[in-house]
Amino acid sequence: MKKKFLLMALSVISITGCKKYIDSPDSTVITSSSLLRSSKDLDNVLYGAYGALANGTTLAGNWKIFPEVMSDEVVINAVEVLPTDPYPDLYNRNMAVAQYANSYSLGYVVIQNANTVLNAIDKGLITNATDPTLTNATRDRIRGEALFLRAVCYFEMVRLYGQQYGYNSTTANSGLVLRTTPTMNVTSTAAFTTQPRATVAEVYTQVISDLKQAELLMPPVPIRRGRGTSYAAAGYLAKVYFQQNDYANALTQINELLGSTPGIITTQFILARSPVTGAVTAATASANVLAAFNTSLVGPAASENIFDLVSATGDAINGVISRKYIVTTGTGNVVTTQPHLAVSNTLLTNAAFATNDARRVNLMVTIGSVTYSHKFDKALMNVPVIRSSELLLDRAEINALNAGSSAQALSDANKDLNLVRDRAIPGYNLATVTPATTILSEVRRERLRELCFEGDRLHDLRRTQAVVGPGDRTGVAPLQWNSNNLLFQFPDAEIKADPAIVQNPTN
Repeated sequence: MKKKFLLMALSVISITGCKKYIDSPDSTVITSSSLLRSSKDLDNVLYGAYGALANGTTLAGNWKIFPEVMSDEVVINAVEVLPTDPYPDLYNRNMAVAQYANSYSLGYVVIQNANTVLNAIDKGLITNATDPTLTNATRDRIRGEALFLRAVCYFEMVRLYGQQYGYNSTTANSGLVLRTTPTMNVTSTAAFTTQPRATVAEVYTQVISDLKQAELLMPPVPIRRGRGTSYAAAGYLAKVYFQQNDYANALTQINELLGSTPGIITTQFILARSPVTGAVTAATASANVLAAFNTSLVGPAASENIFDLVSATGDAINGVISRKYIVTTGTGNVVTTQPHLAVSNTLLTNAAFATNDARRVNLMVTIGSVTYSHKFDKALMNVPVIRSSELLLDRAEINALNAGSSAQALSDANKDLNLVRDRAIPGYNLATVTPATTILSEVRRERLRELCFEGDRLHDLRRTQAVVGPGDRTGVAPLQWNSNNLLFQFPDAEIKADPAIVQNPTN
């Protein structure tokens, strides 16, 4: 690793492409006295962390793209040579080449910034006595956001670099380098302290601890859109528990966010549905399913987006993910801009959309023999991270797993399943009953329809210990859910800089 790159990756930095999040100084060396003198300084460091998170190489882009490219929902549509984005190699599961060093290092920038804030608060470097604006409420909010940001990065990254939770989770060097204190006063690579990888179990333990604290510390309403809230922390806890197959705790978090009555959301995070009651038409179904993907900082928020990353005028964060999917056409519906990715025939077969399902009619388009996604085709749009429909399907699956022995569980699974379908399919009968013999497969099929292209597919296949099929790849064998060929390789530069890091196996 080049010396200057290491220093930048370990610093409190400003990401110039995300001005709405960031208003912080640029520095290559962190000291306790040069940057952190007030609550505003702490917030500026957090802005840098949010900017690194809402970036095309991390959660606003690659971390959502990777799980789709590696599984079976997309196919390579156009090849563009991008030195920092070798997506054709990723599609072909050539993990030694597809290392994505920037995605890795920027994730640790978020973690470093969060650790810097936590260190300043926990060690009393800034107090109400030295800065009267650091009230108890402000201190708690800042600390909670730092914990939230750190947890999000560790969770998203451990799912890429580690095996599914529960499989060799306590094996040494199975997870990530778990840094919970900032790297301070680093002026040379020689001064950098090496550290081995923690286990997957240790990373998850840290993530859950951070999120539990963050939920208690952060306010329910963000100080500005795109910032963490107690609800965002609760939503991520639900995701983490569900990924662990810890359904009891996942259910607790889901009920906290949506209410405990299946088939209805009794909190503010209602699904977009027009009309509120009565029949859904083709036009209203279209508006309903587009709502989560039609927002930006300049317009109203979507009620079903529990947490999203926001774009502002002149500062779109969705450029990377939109380039992967956006298709433009000219006269005669001729494609003028080809996206990198198209929808796989495997997905269309597995999802088996109803002919009038707005998620097929309005969130996809078929031109000639190629089908494209419309989820991320706006020039300026927020990127949804946690939506109510995901949590409804989580709860439906939890109940579906018990439907064979419990009539109540079967009824509850049907209610949540029908609620997701009702706003998307004109004329759908809310009284539809899927029998116990097929309810689990139908809930999982609905997950394909609802969450395709949102970064869920590979993680879900591994969670359920399902085969990761070849999709539309020809002559490619399916992979087992715990295959080492699904693990990202740690960037070569990171291994060189920190010899304590043990590289992932490749077979």
